[in-house]
Amino acid sequence: MSTKNKLHELLAIEQDRKHKAAQAIGEAVGVFTKKDAQFDGMVKRYVTTEAEDNELIPDESKEMVSTTKDKLETVMEAVIAGIDAHVSKEETNSSNTAKAELKIGDTDFGILSATTLLALEGHLLKIKELYVAMPTLDNTRKWEFDTQKGFFRTEEEIKYRSVKRPKVILKYDATKEHPAQTELLYLDFQVGKYVTVYTSGKITPAQKSTLLKRIDDMIETVKIARAKANNVEANQVKIAKKLFDYINQGVF
Repeated sequence: MSTKNKLHELLAIEQDRKHKAAQAIGEAVGVFTKKDAQFDGMVKRYVTTEAEDNELIPDESKEMVSTTKDKLETVMEAVIAGIDAHVSKEETNSSNTAKAELKIGDTDFGILSATTLLALEGHLLKIKELYVAMPTLDNTRKWEFDTQKGFFRTEEEIKYRSVKRPKVILKYDATKEHPAQTELLYLDFQVGKYVTVYTSGKITPAQKSTLLKRIDDMIETVKIARAKANNVEANQVKIAKKLFDYINQGVF
């Protein structure tokens, strides 16, 4: 039994899938631009460096909620369904003449109609908005990718903790005529250190640049293919006068 959808079945689901794809992109763009802090995490612990330091300082942590890769994967499911439904409809409705091959580098996407390529261009522009919104790593820190965890982390960043303590400073030794002169000062004493490791599910600016370059190349190739597809002899269909003759018959 064939598993292919009839055109009327495709039309019934196409708009819903396109709507869900647009919603998914809009929601993800909002997260990338307004809630990008959820892609960052950190663990900060205190280490004392002297036995006299009895102050208990609790560790601090911020959990990383997600990564850009995970968020993108949740969006892709809806977007793929929306694009495939739209393209399938356009290919079903298209003529067999206005077509062109879509090939980017060594990747062949097949021979598509001009209307399909026009629809695809629109989808790619929406996809570009998604990738433009992707947050990137803080370039003031040095990041290394943790292949086991699937996100970036920094090396330990250390900041020392000091406290002020009183110390008597001898200014002048005692003499037969005068007692010793001292001064009470409060000086900074290093008592411990904060050790912090930052984590992030964002991508590097270089990775983002690569992704956007691929999308731009794809959009340009789609435009070129669409121009080639439209380089065919137009079918001269003269139907409009006949339509008006039918409408106006017996009245005008």
